[in-house]
Amino acid sequence: MKQVQGVLDEIVDGQTAVILVETTKQTFHLPVSQLPEESQEGIWYDIRVESDQIVELTINEEKTKQQKDGIRNRLNRLRKNSEGSKFKKK
Repeated sequence: MKQVQGVLDEIVDGQTAVILVETTKQTFHLPVSQLPEESQEGIWYDIRVESDQIVELTINEEKTKQQKDGIRNRLNRLRKNSEGSKFKKK
């Protein structure tokens, strides 16, 4: 049994959740019905894995908030440094 963190990368056809685990380079496919209710793309989980199968999945709210804050900060820096479009409208 190992404990890892993973992110909900996407939901395919509204039925299958794709969860990525960076540390082990694994991808898991689960039915959406097995996810916690508040789940949406970009949510991070604490995951317990046994025999390459997810046996427990809980939302990691702290990691999710850290990642969203980091993305927001990077976007703000990019916007601040942007000089606008180099293409002129006619």
